[in-house]
Amino acid sequence: KEALEDRKQSVLSRISINMTRWAQTLELEHLENPYRLDMNKVTVIVDKSDRPVPLRQLGSGSNWVGVHLIVYFALQKYFIENKRPVPQFIFIDQPSQVYFPSSDKDEDIDWKMVEKMYNFIYDQVQSLSGKLQVIVVDHANLEDNQNFKSSVIEDWHKGEKLIPDDWYEHKKRITG
Repeated sequence: KEALEDRKQSVLSRISINMTRWAQTLELEHLENPYRLDMNKVTVIVDKSDRPVPLRQLGSGSNWVGVHLIVYFALQKYFIENKRPVPQFIFIDQPSQVYFPSSDKDEDIDWKMVEKMYNFIYDQVQSLSGKLQVIVVDHANLEDNQNFKSSVIEDWHKGEKLIPDDWYEHKKRITG
């Protein structure tokens, strides 16, 4: 039992190294402190010098998205590099949503942070040499970012939708 616990802590320590490095890349809150995954509480903790800060106290929605990204990618990196039997894909739904205003009048969209987030995702996929697939469904459209553009398979801005219109029409005919 003790050897198993030591092994678990060793793995978590290695995962934490990537999480901390990537928190700096994404400029997350408290980036000067170590980030770690606490499996007992099933949360992320930032170890500040005066106290540990759990995820629920880590501020903004954009920070929460960033924390989830660094955890998902750190876990997948570990699983892939150690040939663990875990599906090698991540599905992310609207990660840029926290950067968009709630009203159309407010144009305080932080495109720089959205681009940083997508560059991070792209870089992680590239670093794993095609062993990880990331599927993102989002409204963001970074037209000037070549990595983003080359990764887009379907673009709803051009009329292509996740759920085609004819599915709705078919349902209307069936349900009357």
